[in-house]
Amino acid sequence: MQKEHIESLQKNYVKLVKETPTDAVVDHLYQNGILTDELREEILQNSNIYSKTRQLISTLQRRGPMAFECFCTALVDEGKSSLVQLLKESTIESEVSKDRVMIPIGGDIFVVVNEWDDKVLIHIRKYEKNSADTYVPTKKGIALRLNQWQLLEMYVNEIDAAIGQMIDDVTGVPEMTFHLGKGVYVSVNKTYPTVDVRQRWKIPDSNKIVSTKKGISLTYDKWEALKGTFPDVRESVPELETTTPCILSENHQNQEGMLRCSNCNPFAEPL
Repeated sequence: MQKEHIESLQKNYVKLVKETPTDAVVDHLYQNGILTDELREEILQNSNIYSKTRQLISTLQRRGPMAFECFCTALVDEGKSSLVQLLKESTIESEVSKDRVMIPIGGDIFVVVNEWDDKVLIHIRKYEKNSADTYVPTKKGIALRLNQWQLLEMYVNEIDAAIGQMIDDVTGVPEMTFHLGKGVYVSVNKTYPTVDVRQRWKIPDSNKIVSTKKGISLTYDKWEALKGTFPDVRESVPELETTTPCILSENHQNQEGMLRCSNCNPFAEPL
């Protein structure tokens, strides 16, 4: 689970303990693969409803990037939309930080460089205006680490070539993907004329890898605008000059080195 989601759960902890319909939520999380049978039993065996909820919240924080969204969906299904609203608002507040640069690429989508938790992140994110007519970030988007952004720059020609192949329909491949590290992929496919930058996730206790809601799809014109931000981003992030993607490191020049790397091989394909 992402740090901002953990902080949101902690900030609303008391209200969640009092108002979460735990039994129903646990069943929903179990049905969607967030909780294993063992974890489900450990939570439900608590005789006190508040103890159940406290253990549920604690367990959720260790159950991967899909756990928070699935928890929110379960709350909505049980008529607790007000709790979800509080969680979402807290999450957005935790992401607000000092921006180094904010570059529009169309459709209220911006490339934003900011510092959060002592890390420099480069966001591709949808913003919306609040009641004060000020742009605020939404959950629709993705934050890239510096080495992920570098790979995005490196793959530009290959991504452009993939777009051309999909448009011209010169290949039988329905989708072409480019891994930026830590399970973040850029994908181009025939069905949707977009460049999709998205986090993928491996369902626990299975080999199934799925796309998450954490990401953004860019139309081809927005992809062109995104490429145009590279010089400005470089100027605002001098740290990029001293950052090297691990795929270029010496110990990655063979297959074994790549497979042992949790960044390049996040879903632990066997050696």
